[in-house]
Amino acid sequence: MRRLALLALAGTTVFTACDTPTQDTNASTVGILATGCGPSANAGSGVVVGVPGQIVTVAHTVAGATTITIVDAAGVEWPAQLIVLDASADLAVLSVPGLDAPPLATGDVAIGAATAHRWSLDTGVSGQAVNVTTRLAITIDDIYGEQSAERSGIKISGDIEVGDSGGPVVAKDGTVMGIVYARSRTRASTGFATDATEIRRVLALTSDDPTSIGRCI
Repeated sequence: MRRLALLALAGTTVFTACDTPTQDTNASTVGILATGCGPSANAGSGVVVGVPGQIVTVAHTVAGATTITIVDAAGVEWPAQLIVLDASADLAVLSVPGLDAPPLATGDVAIGAATAHRWSLDTGVSGQAVNVTTRLAITIDDIYGEQSAERSGIKISGDIEVGDSGGPVVAKDGTVMGIVYARSRTRASTGFATDATEIRRVLALTSDDPTSIGRCI
């Protein structure tokens, strides 16, 4: 483990009073740095779900990576192993033995106020108030653009940025109801997330054995 010096603002949270969750969920959010698919690392976000050291993120950040590093909310780096890669759902599960960040539970989708957590090299972990506006049945290409895939998800309204992929959408009760995978190219302040049904499905696929890392996108 080593501490990432750039995380001077790690742990920053931006909430309105009415949207504050019942617990601080920043500590459960992590950064993802995946190398092996180009001259620089792919960066994204992730969240500890279910049990300690089990992280859910998006598949398109880690597919094909030869090395995956987790950066916790304190800026400490941890080596990670890929144990599930689902190209259709654009979800991945990582194992990080020894990571002491508190795991969150999955919860039901609730329309209304929520918090989208993210990580970046500049600001570390932060939380942004958003609104969950619609439940979706999504038909979309898999992460390689090769096959049509169906997934259940949610549409969210708020400040969703490039690089937020893999960050959790957290309900007021502190449960994870989605994982952000994209922002709209045509509608300002609109993003999309896979929902907790998909998260629970990929978590059921975990085993003690590493999975294929897939190929770079």
